[in-house]
Amino acid sequence: MADKEQMKMAGKPCEGLFMTDPVEAYQHIRYTVIRNYGDYAYGHPLHVWDEGRRVLGKCIHCGGYVLVQSSEFHSFTDAPDGYYTDFFPVSSLEEADELNKKYDGFAIEREFEGRYLMETNGYLKWSK
Repeated sequence: MADKEQMKMAGKPCEGLFMTDPVEAYQHIRYTVIRNYGDYAYGHPLHVWDEGRRVLGKCIHCGGYVLVQSSEFHSFTDAPDGYYTDFFPVSSLEEADELNKKYDGFAIEREFEGRYLMETNGYLKWSK
């Protein structure tokens, strides 16, 4: 299927992002990468801290979409590095592209209007 055709295909967000329990949601969200946006695009970084990336995934359980932002903080001491992953509900490739254009890594975490799943060093919680 041509890329332009895929961009017009609407779907639904991953069902895991509507569950009550964040652990259950995290266990549900298993995805194949539809688009790798990398670490920098649209004039800004697509992660927080020292390195990371964003990808658009399609859940293998429910077929829903999820925009995934992963980041790593490099420790300057003997402490382990910090790892952060955010899972944002999106309904299409087009919606994911719009979020990537609109928000850098920090802004999406502060300004995203819906609820999203946050994973920090294995600890899971909802944004709201």
